[in-house]
Amino acid sequence: MATFPKYFREFSCFDDLTDEQIDTIAEFSDAVCYPANKILFKEGEVGKKLYFLRKGELEVLFNIGEEGQVRVDTLFGEEIAGCSALVEPYIYSATEKTLTEVEVLEVDNQALRELIQKDCQLGLLIQQQLLKKLMKRILDFRINLLQQ
Repeated sequence: MATFPKYFREFSCFDDLTDEQIDTIAEFSDAVCYPANKILFKEGEVGKKLYFLRKGELEVLFNIGEEGQVRVDTLFGEEIAGCSALVEPYIYSATEKTLTEVEVLEVDNQALRELIQKDCQLGLLIQQQLLKKLMKRILDFRINLLQQ
């Protein structure tokens, strides 16, 4: 399991990382293609991977009472999926499924958390970038709700 470090440079959240830091992350990562209609992970499962979407589209589904699974968002472009698995209790907070064929970088969450504990500067940089992306996603979601 290892992928090309250059793939991580496609994502702005890695802009401030050194080549050595990216090389280390690439060692416990893999570039994977999945077909349409593949569930990457389910809400409530233990989060084992963090996904960086290189190509394709994902849908984000939440279980909402009697309605069951409801699509609340669509991810495409430079997006990240499975971030809730980096935060205790390390459980996915949504189900994410491919809408099209996708290519993702899969990062082993346990290995990433261990690296972050060893390299606090790396952890801070990653957390800042992930929070920026998630905040943008929340703001976009709010704007979309207002426009409906």
